Amino acid sequence: MHGLVAVAPLPPVPRHDLLTYRVPEPLRERVRPGVRVRVPLGRQTRTGVVAAFAGALPPGELRSIVDVLDVDPFLPADLLELCRWTARYYLASLAEVIATIVPASVPRPAEERALRLVRRLSADEQAALARRAPARARAYHALAAAPGAELTVAAARAAGVGAAQLGALVAAGLAEPVVRARTAAAAPRAAPRPALTRAQDAAVSAIAQALAGEQHVSFLLHGITGSGKTEVFLAAAEAALATDRDVILLVPEIALTHQLLERVRGRFGGEVAVLHSGLGPRERWSEWRRILSGRARVVVGARSAVFAPVRRPGLVVVDEEHDAAYKQEEGLRYNARDLAVVRARLAGAVAVLASATPSAESYQAALDARHRLLTLPERPTAHPLPAVEVVDLRVRAHDRTGPRLVSEDLRRALEANLGAGRQTLVFLNRRGFAVYLQCAGCGAALDCPLCSVTLTWHRAAGALICHHCRHTRRPPAACPGCGAGALEAFGVGTEQIEAALRACYPLAVVDRLDRDAAQRPGAQRRILRDWRAGTTDILVGTQMVSKGHDVPGVTLVAVLLADLSLNVPDFRAAERTFQLLVQVAGRAGRGDAPGRVVVQTFRPEHPSMVAAARHDYAGFMARELDRRRTLGYPPFGRLINLRLDGRDGAAVERAARELAGRMRRRARDLGLDEASVVGPAPPPLERVRGRWRWQILLRSRDVRALRALAGTARGELPSAPRAPVRLVIDVDPYSML
Repeated sequence: MHGLVAVAPLPPVPRHDLLTYRVPEPLRERVRPGVRVRVPLGRQTRTGVVAAFAGALPPGELRSIVDVLDVDPFLPADLLELCRWTARYYLASLAEVIATIVPASVPRPAEERALRLVRRLSADEQAALARRAPARARAYHALAAAPGAELTVAAARAAGVGAAQLGALVAAGLAEPVVRARTAAAAPRAAPRPALTRAQDAAVSAIAQALAGEQHVSFLLHGITGSGKTEVFLAAAEAALATDRDVILLVPEIALTHQLLERVRGRFGGEVAVLHSGLGPRERWSEWRRILSGRARVVVGARSAVFAPVRRPGLVVVDEEHDAAYKQEEGLRYNARDLAVVRARLAGAVAVLASATPSAESYQAALDARHRLLTLPERPTAHPLPAVEVVDLRVRAHDRTGPRLVSEDLRRALEANLGAGRQTLVFLNRRGFAVYLQCAGCGAALDCPLCSVTLTWHRAAGALICHHCRHTRRPPAACPGCGAGALEAFGVGTEQIEAALRACYPLAVVDRLDRDAAQRPGAQRRILRDWRAGTTDILVGTQMVSKGHDVPGVTLVAVLLADLSLNVPDFRAAERTFQLLVQVAGRAGRGDAPGRVVVQTFRPEHPSMVAAARHDYAGFMARELDRRRTLGYPPFGRLINLRLDGRDGAAVERAARELAGRMRRRARDLGLDEASVVGPAPPPLERVRGRWRWQILLRSRDVRALRALAGTARGELPSAPRAPVRLVIDVDPYSML
């Protein structure tokens, strides 16, 4: 028994990490690392998580914890160890990491009301009740026929029995109300898994062998689009469960969570839990408790599910491992892909990173033998990868704006595909109806008052919207600058393409999937359901439609402006463009009919375009890695971004210049050259949500020295959101905007 504990308060205390408390004698048997406790903090009482037993007595008078909230640890020991690793690597406090996982208030488990039959009526009594009160008699029969003579209110409503009739049964002494924890619906186990191809079987065997050894092994599963990677890790999940170990399956988008969940529940039934940000608090923590208790042994989720409290991690899978959505860009800036590998290593488990276009970091790790490379070079279907045709938009200047962005080549392909009764995917990675509204007289455009961007015109909503801070306004009747007529729309987005295709093909069913369309309740599931069912002829979408969706009826994929992602000041721009093109092209030809891809671009000679048209991952990545090696960019060097922001632009700039000077002096002390500190400079997006931003980039091949350099910056400026000038440290940054 221990008398002192280190507690992570929820939420964390600015400029503090763990706080030490005494443990009163009556509570000592109940206190252990990972349990939640109530602790005094100032004049308040807060919830906290015991991170460890404290050895040394700190100076000053200590206060005592008030209560222990859990019988068993809310954070298991291996998950606490992952939190410690995360705090060290991402230069954050342990309290901040724990607060990312556990909120200050965890709702009670979701409950459902039910009725239990306490007295059965004789046949004569039932007949009398039917004559006197037919509706009450129907309620009685529904309750008596229910399993265990217990009927939930939801089930009664579905059977046509109202609350008044149920209340009458209680008043008559025939039933009593009960409240029970709501459990997830159990799906029946499906038939055995389908036959695997030779390559799939070899991959499953390698993973199963590693699972049997109960030692950490990490795999990179590189399979072309449509090669059956999902079936490989579902079979691997079966092997993990057979060894009495648990499984975590990560996907980058919530939309993909729903799709994978159907397949996983069909295989593993009620043992499946789901964790992602789209769940309500009560639902999320009910799932957490199911996982913690061992009733759910397979967890499907997005980024945050890497912290799922499974009892014995055996297999951790990261599907579409290359996706930037695994990098958290707010609060604790962790990469779930990297943490998945670390979690598997700490637990002696197997990690599988799966992608048709692996990231440069993961592919180089496989070349260096830090991951074992597994390949799936063919599709299980009869058809190979789709043919890709590149349309050079430079010779079609009239096609650059508006509906004419659909070139004649693409128009003919669209009409032929519609005539054959096939489905078409039209991809444009730009939301809205137009990029901006501009005055043709004076040239003024409407900017966001809080961010350094123009407002995007959304015609369906009748509003101008900032995609960074969600500032919204109605378009003015006249130019606010010169008073001339109404502003004109420039540029093109998915909303305009959808409208143009509806006008051109009035008999076709045209739909759209982007973040705006998905915001409507239930819209995302409905759009994808109709798409998979084949009732949608043409689907217009952004990168939300580019990955993970397996729709056999899609035989044509059209990419309208393939080079949009190249026009970004980011060393990963070519890699992201290649990945995006290969992923979206891979949606075609997954069924019985061959696929076709039409790519429209102003830069057809760019290496990412040439390689994507040939489906040449190895050739593209070899060239990309050579370029990165020469420049010292990841995976051959490491980056840490120091971002300062505040509402006073001059104060932010002054603080950034002073910090950069101190960083250069510290770099020399650590033996780093001057090129290891780049900046300070404002990012391309200088202001977001009313806060001005400057950044300093730290780069080096010496990881330890780089981390030491970044560590000295932690004490220079506060990280509290309301600080006049705030410092955010982003280790392994993905976005430099």
